[in-house]
Amino acid sequence: MKKVTIFTTQSCGYCQMAKTFMTQNNIQYTERDIQKDAKAREQLVKRNISGVPVLMIGSDIVVGFDKEKILALVDHRIAACPQCQSKMRVPNNKGKLSVTCPSCKNVFEWTP
Repeated sequence: MKKVTIFTTQSCGYCQMAKTFMTQNNIQYTERDIQKDAKAREQLVKRNISGVPVLMIGSDIVVGFDKEKILALVDHRIAACPQCQSKMRVPNNKGKLSVTCPSCKNVFEWTP
């Protein structure tokens, strides 16, 4: 499954909206604040990107908050086990799945 990283700043309203959108759509991501993380800032400078939010989804880059593009590129969602509430990444492009919880071994059906 593709790794999702969002580059943000604390003062960016669109960054906050993007993070809320990711959470609402059960998308796991790693946040990198370019004001606090020099290496993250350097990654964007090397790509000639000067604004945030920027999402790296696998090898694809989304500059700005583009909901449709994000959903088209992300290949997973976060599912919670109905028995123990453990969270796990589940592919969203496989249709209805039988999922086994890694924590409690409960088997449940999941549809994205």
